[in-house]
Amino acid sequence: MPALKRFPGLDFSDPGSFQVVSEESDGLSFKSLNWLTVLGDQVANHLGDKTALREKLGSSCPVHAFDGGIVVQAGDEPQLGDNNRGIVLDDYRRVAKALKPVRFEDYKLGMIALPEPYDSVEETLNWIRRFD
Repeated sequence: MPALKRFPGLDFSDPGSFQVVSEESDGLSFKSLNWLTVLGDQVANHLGDKTALREKLGSSCPVHAFDGGIVVQAGDEPQLGDNNRGIVLDDYRRVAKALKPVRFEDYKLGMIALPEPYDSVEETLNWIRRFD
């Protein structure tokens, strides 16, 4: 967990856990973003017009269409950022803001299992919202 808190560009991926905690979801949301965020058409269509999304994100965050969805790219190359050194990932923040309406946040169980005194759901949401 310390590495995830320090380097927000790291991705924590456990699709099995996400499927368990999001099984009540309507399928119109995604877990988290990273340098490349893949959204199926069903989720992407809830963001509205793709041209408007491209304009909102600007040239540094291209939107790539593919048969079945889109890939949103946060900047020219992947970055880790570093909260200890104040290295902020502005492109990742721009993507997070644009995709927030379709981000899954209705966690009943945390994806990240942590010992006391941490609350797994609260820490999961902190991580999901790390670019807000």
